[in-house]
Amino acid sequence: MKNTTLALLLLAGTLAAQSAAPVPDSEVPQRKQILQNQHVTVSRLELAPQESTPMHRHDRDMLVVFVSGGRTTNTINGKRPKKDKMEVGEVRFRNAGYAHATTNEGPQEFRAVVIQFAEPQGKAGRVGTKDSHYCNPGSETACVNEKYLFCTNKVCVEDVSLGPGAVTIKHGHTTDHMLIAVSDYELTDDTEGKAPTIRTKKSGEVEYIPAGIRHQLTNTGKDTARFIVVVFR
Repeated sequence: MKNTTLALLLLAGTLAAQSAAPVPDSEVPQRKQILQNQHVTVSRLELAPQESTPMHRHDRDMLVVFVSGGRTTNTINGKRPKKDKMEVGEVRFRNAGYAHATTNEGPQEFRAVVIQFAEPQGKAGRVGTKDSHYCNPGSETACVNEKYLFCTNKVCVEDVSLGPGAVTIKHGHTTDHMLIAVSDYELTDDTEGKAPTIRTKKSGEVEYIPAGIRHQLTNTGKDTARFIVVVFR
């Protein structure tokens, strides 16, 4: 009986502590802001094994790209902790009004890119566009894979990978878009009206590309290039 009472008291104390006002997400010490403009504020979250964030709130709609994958305990304010597992490159969207703390339960560093939107996004829904797969002529490995994940009222999100040597079709962007590197990559960008440029990024880095370009990408790195694309509508 004493053990049961003690357990209930400890649980009540934990829930009471969680109910204290969460800090703003900008005050999470494990997050580092890496980009900000009129559309988004982007941060990178890094947690060592067994490290936890403070209880914090998200006052804007957000999208998270788990660049490392891993296992965590997620504690929503006022609720019991729950175990969670993320795959490398997994993407999740959540509307504003969410407060939680995260603990890295894995043996490796946990890394994620957190994108906060300046405007409400509405609900995330399915994409009508079919996934795309094509390869360089005569090759079974130099291939481009485009998986369309979901859209909100303001953005659409894609998971793209290019095998070594793969070349995309020439395509245009009438709106801004952003790339979040899941893997390290080296892409040669052949943009109409400009000399080709080499774009090199490490896993967890981001690129924000303004509207109005037409280009073709080649994976000139040694490994598959994988990135998440956020396309503004």
